[in-house]
Parts: sequence; C-alpha cells; structure tokens
Amino acid sequence: MAASERARELALAAAEAAADKKAQDIVIFDVADQLVITDIFLLASGSNERQVLAIVDAIEERLLSLPEKARPA
Repeated sequence: MAASERARELALAAAEAAADKKAQDIVIFDVADQLVITDIFLLASGSNERQVLAIVDAIEERLLSLPEKARPA
C-alpha cells in the first residue's frame, strides 16, 4: 500500500521548504509498505549545523501554515 495523499502532500511541502533554505540531496522515500509508524521519510542535508537548523525551522513553519496544520515527527 502506497503512502496516503496527505502524506505525499506534507512531504512535498516539507521538501519545498527545505529547498528554499538551500538544502541539498533532498530525497523522499515512500516507506508505507515497510513501516507501520510512518508513510514517508524525507532526507535532506545542509552544509553546516546552522543551515540544518534553518531547514528544520522552515519545514516546521511550512507545515504549520498549511490549512490542516501538521507537525513533523
């Protein structure tokens, strides 16, 4: 069973927020078939700790600004 439409929507919003903060190597994995606790993993990297913290903040802000708010785990 593939990830839900809502999970894909959240992952894309998070990936866009990460890209806005110049995250590198952004990858979205659909793990709905392998794991019970989540549908999607989003991986992204930054060049230093400060950038990574900015990426995290941007993702949280983007997900909280959606019509149906969400918080990343």
